[in-house]
Amino acid sequence: MVILFDIGNTQTVLGVTDDGVTFHKWRFSTQRSGTEDEIFAVASILLEKLFGTIPHFEGAVIASVVPSLNYVFQRLVEKYFSIECTWVEAVNSSMVKWNVKNPSEIGADRVANVFAVVFDHPDALVIDAGTAITIDVLKDGNYEGGVIMPGLMTAAYSLFEKTAKLPQVDLHVPTNCVGKDTSENIRIGIVKGTAYALNGLIKEMKTIYDTPPMVFLTGGQSKVLEKLVEHDHLDPDLTLRGMFKFWQVKRRSF
Repeated sequence: MVILFDIGNTQTVLGVTDDGVTFHKWRFSTQRSGTEDEIFAVASILLEKLFGTIPHFEGAVIASVVPSLNYVFQRLVEKYFSIECTWVEAVNSSMVKWNVKNPSEIGADRVANVFAVVFDHPDALVIDAGTAITIDVLKDGNYEGGVIMPGLMTAAYSLFEKTAKLPQVDLHVPTNCVGKDTSENIRIGIVKGTAYALNGLIKEMKTIYDTPPMVFLTGGQSKVLEKLVEHDHLDPDLTLRGMFKFWQVKRRSF
């Protein structure tokens, strides 16, 4: 059994899996001032509720886009689980050619997403809708780069924070293309505007392929975009799946 920590800017996902196919997972807010003891207090309650005790883990895998928390989670794994910690990083991933200027700049979550699909689908586009929305481009098994754009909640909060009168709104799929009140105006602009931008990018990206790539959609906000954004496969566990695959590949390399 392997324990996984996907540390995002807004939320951290704790996952547990035996086979990299099915996952037990929990989400909690990413606390930048949290300590290893505080994180374990939360994790232990969740694990004990599911398993009756804290199980023995064969390995721990961490994908972090919050560098200030890396040492905290390193200490967590060492102190409370006494196992080796595997960090998801492009620079340590010889199985994939990273055809970009600085592979070390690629976020760990994006690296995990690549590993989740590249071995079965060497031609693929991966859309991850979270705090930021990313598109990662795989062609002939190589990573060719991608796109970063504001996430739905990031865009909504930016409008709320930077304007005097615009309200903070909940985000769901709008039924209209013309809003009749301010909240609906914002919702259409953010949700449908983002979806149409993604569809336009996907259409253009597909022109670099000889045959159509498989398009994957994942991330915390993927359900909001599911009916609006072109995709072949929705997989909420894609990042965790890639983290487990990275751990398998890394372990075989030694």
